[in-house]
Amino acid sequence: MAQSAARPNEALAHWVRTSGASYSQVATEVGRVAARHGRHDIQTDSSRVSRWINKGERPRHPVPAYLAEALSTLCHGRVLTPADLGLTGTGPRGKGDAWSARAVLAAILDTTRSDAVTDDHTPSPALPLSGAPLVDAVQPWLHTRGLAPLPAPDRPAIHLGLSDVARIEATTDAFRELDNAHGGGLSRLAVVGQLQHVTHLARTSTYTGETGRALFVAVAELASVAGWMTHDAGAHSAGQHYLLLGLQAAKQAGPDGAGIGGHLMNCLARQANHLGHPEDALDLVQAAQYGTRKLRSGRLRALLCSLEARSHAVLGHTAEMTRANGAAEQALADDNTGITPGWAAWFDLAEFRVTAGVCELIAAEHDPDRAAKAITLIERGTADRPAERVRSRAFDQIALARAHVRADQPEAADTATAAALTLMGTTTSTRVGDRLRELDAELADGTRTAATADSRARIHATLHPRTRAEEQPEVHG
Repeated sequence: MAQSAARPNEALAHWVRTSGASYSQVATEVGRVAARHGRHDIQTDSSRVSRWINKGERPRHPVPAYLAEALSTLCHGRVLTPADLGLTGTGPRGKGDAWSARAVLAAILDTTRSDAVTDDHTPSPALPLSGAPLVDAVQPWLHTRGLAPLPAPDRPAIHLGLSDVARIEATTDAFRELDNAHGGGLSRLAVVGQLQHVTHLARTSTYTGETGRALFVAVAELASVAGWMTHDAGAHSAGQHYLLLGLQAAKQAGPDGAGIGGHLMNCLARQANHLGHPEDALDLVQAAQYGTRKLRSGRLRALLCSLEARSHAVLGHTAEMTRANGAAEQALADDNTGITPGWAAWFDLAEFRVTAGVCELIAAEHDPDRAAKAITLIERGTADRPAERVRSRAFDQIALARAHVRADQPEAADTATAAALTLMGTTTSTRVGDRLRELDAELADGTRTAATADSRARIHATLHPRTRAEEQPEVHG
């Protein structure tokens, strides 16, 4: 029987209201979480949830932990603890406690375990955070002060050294290369499994302080790849959740985690742009620039300035776009350290030129004369794009096709469209499909020619392939 308290649990009531779920839905989700943890004996219902909230009853162990996990899911990935729900003797804790090393490791393990048994074909009803809740979710990365000691291992099993962390990083690099070549769909669950394994090591191994900080950087980097692959596969809320968890892990590494933290903020901002939230993207990238301001100029600063330029372009801030692109070019020229982290290697001169070209393409919506400059920049960039960056090359050709549409060059647009479709056939990226739909919309609004009709027909055939049965003629008896 639950222990009784003297007054309603306002903290739990707040988070249930925030989730938008009914008491019955909360009870069902708690049961699902308990079952995932092998506790099929734990069942609850709406009346019990009502008593927890309105009468302040306290469920016995381990239900508070399962309730926190359930509400974390229902609140679209916000990481909650039993203390946040008013279910510990110390009372609710602040947001910063979710950023402690122990809480971060527990949250990653819970998320990866749940992900591993989730049917990828069942779309999640959760929506990604946006607006103030998203900006609020990243604030502790900017404002948490000092370094808390890393937690003692739960059940010490092995001792990790820097050479072990280096091997983890090499594996992460291999996964990133697979993502660049083939998209996130094929390898996503393998990365999730690796993230779970490495997080388990961080929780159960012994290591020095130096190795511990490096290990949390490695966890953050794995979370960035898992998050980006998940976003690329179309699961945007889950992808965002992994990126936010990675940001929390990066914070545990102190100054050593500033770089990967900036990259994770870049990923969150790029996702926001893709989902049509340029204001959020600009807020995130400017926060990332503030959070990495003490790092030397180089690749990270260049990619953040480039993304800032794109956000300004979408918002119609042409002068700010031009300034930010100039800053990106200068920062890339300043990158002379000779040591480039794997997470930053993708932003090279080719990527800068294509992104600058896309900025001009976006600006051409209001100033058609910019389309010619967009074509020049994109062509220069894609000419230097490494062959193994298949998904990026597909994006390049889609952007080039759109620029040709803006320049009223339907035949050239058709050639670029055909090239994009050929490249798309070797990837499993829903984002490429999203970009093709944008191209199709522009073709529909452009000059109607035979080349335009051919382009649209090929896009439709790719996005909506007919089944073999549909291709068979009807036979009537």
